[in-house]
Amino acid sequence: MSPKPSLVRSRGCALRAVALARHAAAKRQVCAICSMSGAGPIPTGRARNNAPIRPNLHDRRQSLSTGAPPPPPPAGSVRAELEQTLVQLQSHSPQLFNLSRLQLALQGLRQAAGEEAVRVAILGLANGSSAGLTAKRVLRAILSDPLQDKQEWETQLDAYDLTKPLVVRVSAGPHLDESNIDVAKDNTIQRLHISSPDYNALGLEFLLMDVEASALAAQPSIEHLENAALVPSVATRSADGRVAQTPAPVHQALIVADGLMGAVGLASLPAAESGGAIAAAVDIKGFAGEELHAPFHVIDIAQAEDGVRLFREGPQNAMQYERLWFASKLPALTTWLKAGLKTDDVAAATKPAVKQLLAALLDNARSALQAEESIIVSKTLASKTPLDDATGLHSGLSEWARQAHSELQDELDLAFTGRRWRKLGWWKLFWRVDDVGMLTSDILSQRFLPTAERELVYLTGRIAELRGGPPTYPQPVSELPDSPAAGPTRTALPKWPGHIAFTRRYLQDETVPALQALAQRLLVQSLGTSTIATTVAGMLYVSSFTAGVYEAGAVAALGIVYSLGRMQKKWETARRFWEGDVREEGRKAVRAVEESVSEALIAQHSLAPGQAEELQKAKELVTRAEDLLSRLR
Repeated sequence: MSPKPSLVRSRGCALRAVALARHAAAKRQVCAICSMSGAGPIPTGRARNNAPIRPNLHDRRQSLSTGAPPPPPPAGSVRAELEQTLVQLQSHSPQLFNLSRLQLALQGLRQAAGEEAVRVAILGLANGSSAGLTAKRVLRAILSDPLQDKQEWETQLDAYDLTKPLVVRVSAGPHLDESNIDVAKDNTIQRLHISSPDYNALGLEFLLMDVEASALAAQPSIEHLENAALVPSVATRSADGRVAQTPAPVHQALIVADGLMGAVGLASLPAAESGGAIAAAVDIKGFAGEELHAPFHVIDIAQAEDGVRLFREGPQNAMQYERLWFASKLPALTTWLKAGLKTDDVAAATKPAVKQLLAALLDNARSALQAEESIIVSKTLASKTPLDDATGLHSGLSEWARQAHSELQDELDLAFTGRRWRKLGWWKLFWRVDDVGMLTSDILSQRFLPTAERELVYLTGRIAELRGGPPTYPQPVSELPDSPAAGPTRTALPKWPGHIAFTRRYLQDETVPALQALAQRLLVQSLGTSTIATTVAGMLYVSSFTAGVYEAGAVAALGIVYSLGRMQKKWETARRFWEGDVREEGRKAVRAVEESVSEALIAQHSLAPGQAEELQKAKELVTRAEDLLSRLR
């Protein structure tokens, strides 16, 4: 009895029949795979969740409704528009980007969705151990095919000297076979073209090289690690014979170390903060199965190599191969690698690595703009006011934002665990359904940033005192007099950012009535279903001689339990949604106030004519690019 087909391989589909057929043949042949993917870049970075500067009433009308969003525009038009926006940002504010990574992202947008090329760097951490040899072994173990004999490229890879970087291109085509796989030299960068069944159609390219530990850990920050690992420098030779260091941007990076010294070097790197763009692994023989709770993967490459060798000896070793492969912990690295290459839910969708790179670029651009604004505010206030006052205003705004976020979290935690919120439990709706609006409005009035709003008035008063008059603060869009949502009797705008009051009023006017209506509707539906079930049970008892009290009671109980269960599920879901909506709107309001104050100070006291306009244009382009990225399929 042969083993089950599902246990043959861990990295692909379970193809036991294919393995038996190949090993039973007298001579193996390499199949010609005609599907060859295109080349292009892929983005990596941290996902963003930035709130807009001004909450818009029209964009939040459907908080508790079931209306579907409008259909997205065609993917091609979004990609072209996003590319154009990034090009405009590059020409307008090139200092916001790492230009090498930006060119990689633009290259990916110019390719067809789902056919972008992905570049992954495998960096051997040179810290006195054999990290270069370990990096080659990891790459060979990931790409090798146990269903075939040892390939020529594996021998070439083992013999390669990593004093020079090696580019490994994974593809398959009618002109690629074992006879013409060789290492080609090009400007001191050597390339090796190979075929791997698991990765042939994914447009994958590896950059294999050594890197010094001091280069990665020079500064304990994620920004420095991203610049060093995702944009490594490669030595290239020009036409006149000069050697120069050229940046080689990649989408993802795997840092590989060896032994306990390598583990010590990896422990100091903040790779876990990269949002999945950077992974780290250390090869420690015999420790792969131990739970070390380390910020890197602990692998045992020797077990993976033994498994591949045994499987190549014959398909009868399939079970042992699978056991050794999983024991080596290499599947964790292949899972990380394929997560940026494949999109299983949508056909012809942009690869996750491309989106990740775009998100990282926009996130860094937004952070650079905020840092530039802070510098302008500090220098401007220092030039027009005493240094102590300028420093006090700048630090006062940061302190206000910190305390506002802390107050929002603490006060809402007290509100949503307090007695009033517990009064709105699903089983209490039968006698408190009319109190939903009152209780939720009280929570918003007493717990939604009351202290932060008072401190904001005090802070803007200090700014007005030092400036000789209150500046004009950007207000919420729906609060402006010419806004379509603004009523004819709208009162005058306050002399401070009104985002907190506007957000509180929006929650009270829009979400609270919706929550009240939902509670009443669920109560009526529950009572109606219970009444119908009880009526049916009574009619069954009266009209049937075979149905007794127990049968009729069972029918009534079933209807009542169903109605109450449905009411509980929907009401608790609505309560959790409203609670999350209040927290998110509060966070957006605090951030909008902070940006409004900064914009007002920059607009009135810019260091050079037009500097505020340049910053505002850059922010608009970044916001537009973020919106396009969210709609990119």
